[in-house]
Amino acid sequence: MSSKARGGEWDCWAENTTKARKGDDLSARRLENACWRLWNVDKAAQSASPSARTPKKIRSCGSLANLVAAAGGDSGSEDDPGSQDLSPIPNFQEILKVAIGGGIDFTTCRFPAKSDNVRYDDLPTFPLRPNFAAFRNSLHPASECVVFDGCPEDPYHPSNTPIYQTATFVQPSCSEFGAYDYTRSGNPTRTALEKHVALLEQAAAAFAFASGMAALHTLMRLLRQGDEVLVNEDIYGGMHRLLTQDCIYSGLIVTFVDTTDLIAVEKAISPRTKLIHTESPSNPRMKISDLRGLAEIAHKHGVLLSVDSTMMPPVICKPLKLGADIVIHSATKFISGHADCMGGLVCVRDPEVAHRVAFLQNAEGTALAPFECFLFLRGIKTLHLRVTRAQENAEQVAAFLLSHPKVTAAYFPGKGGCDAKSLAIHRSQATGQGSMISLTTGCVEFSRRFCDACRIFKTTVSFGSVNSLCEMPCTMSHASI
Repeated sequence: MSSKARGGEWDCWAENTTKARKGDDLSARRLENACWRLWNVDKAAQSASPSARTPKKIRSCGSLANLVAAAGGDSGSEDDPGSQDLSPIPNFQEILKVAIGGGIDFTTCRFPAKSDNVRYDDLPTFPLRPNFAAFRNSLHPASECVVFDGCPEDPYHPSNTPIYQTATFVQPSCSEFGAYDYTRSGNPTRTALEKHVALLEQAAAAFAFASGMAALHTLMRLLRQGDEVLVNEDIYGGMHRLLTQDCIYSGLIVTFVDTTDLIAVEKAISPRTKLIHTESPSNPRMKISDLRGLAEIAHKHGVLLSVDSTMMPPVICKPLKLGADIVIHSATKFISGHADCMGGLVCVRDPEVAHRVAFLQNAEGTALAPFECFLFLRGIKTLHLRVTRAQENAEQVAAFLLSHPKVTAAYFPGKGGCDAKSLAIHRSQATGQGSMISLTTGCVEFSRRFCDACRIFKTTVSFGSVNSLCEMPCTMSHASI
């Protein structure tokens, strides 16, 4: 399918397609299913004909009308596209185009290898996908995690997204590219995961990487030599290591600042500042930053705001809706939920930033493999249930810790775990406190004995799985600081 036929110059982010919008008469899902059912009918009919050719697109408004009527229980034969018992729906094809962006037959998408107007690097590495930035889902947050069709273009309509465990895809010719060509560039299973995450985060696009650190590294690759990034002074140890032992040798200026202090942040901004990066709550001291306030300051100075929201999965907090430009997740944690796969996510709300992230994902070969994508898709289905129950358990654990004489302080975004101002800020930007708790005992040796004495809690780095975990950041996850 040429760029002209698609209605834009490779503008694969701007359209609200498929799940992002609904037609006047039918949901996008039903329209999509109707298209595929008709495509199969047409394909079968053409295969039976000696002069059959590969179908290019749905051709009959009348047969579409019959399909829709059959799905709704009206008279008419779905198997007889030429039936005259039903009147064609007026402007049905136009409704169809609005609902699914004109991408009716995904299997016959064609991207010319050479064009006077398009560079090779600008070609999309996967089919058109929805832009969920302005999407308003009527589903309950728990249902959002489950009610999602990751592969509507699959003619067999599987109830779960298949694992497309392949490195390459056969191309239509030497002068055209199909919807996919090489799994490093794009894969249907990864597309399904990225679309679902974008839906949950209400992002223009989301991208899956081989690890959370790969996602954070890609974030830093958006910057150029001489650019400055302001970083929360209380930051994940792996990010601190990346910034201080890698990024500085690429010519980036790294400045640490207390992002809970908006005045300090604004004073720290210089003409070279291009990005503010924070966590809220922070890791490990659980400090709360005002994401709306940071976004306002950042945009006032033409600076991007990125938020590592690993502790606050999208069923609790959606930083993009608070003004953040980029959201990072270590999907290894809550998105997976089972501690059996590694991955990272970059979610963006600006199509131009999305285009650059997509290029970096492909050029640097950091994309997530199909099998891991499948595992994350599975994990998302129980995300809301897991996070809700974990929060309930964490509240009881926090109450116990606050009352224990050996615990000098406990930090979490809940009552008793932070000051009133921080608690008010957190509750204004999240629907729950999460399930992470930091505590101090005043003695490294006692803390070590505490961790080693745990029987139900496993001593290990990471968090967010179905297991209860504990660790000492000073000797484990943050030992590099």
